[in-house]
Amino acid sequence: MSPESAVGTVRQAVVRRWLEILLPVYTVGMLLVWMRPEYTPMILTESMQESPLPLMAWAVVGALTGILALWALIVAFFLLYSPFYLLGQSPHLIGKGGWVDHREVRFYCASFVMLCLLAFLMYRELPVGIALFTGVSGCGPIFWRLLV
Repeated sequence: MSPESAVGTVRQAVVRRWLEILLPVYTVGMLLVWMRPEYTPMILTESMQESPLPLMAWAVVGALTGILALWALIVAFFLLYSPFYLLGQSPHLIGKGGWVDHREVRFYCASFVMLCLLAFLMYRELPVGIALFTGVSGCGPIFWRLLV
């Protein structure tokens, strides 16, 4: 292993750890501002012509929202794929197939349960379902690691 690749690996691990802390905190803050707009930070309400700080704050908000949107797509894929995976693995789950990875099956079972819960919540209370999906997406790196 070359020193450059080791440094790159360490850098990726540090960025991933910071993202696992920063993204859930940002998601909670975003949901709080969404539910209670009066809690919007003052820097985001200031004029961009007077100071560059609001522009930089909005750039950070945009970057974190983009990362959150990417995680929302990843979470949506796994949630929507889970019924198809479980149907495909049904002979293995009954005991008439070969070897199956139990961690993978547990992951997709949890994804399917979450899909059903989110579908029910979005049917009954759409804002609550959207907020829960956003929360799950923001905590995606931590949540999926705990499932597997």
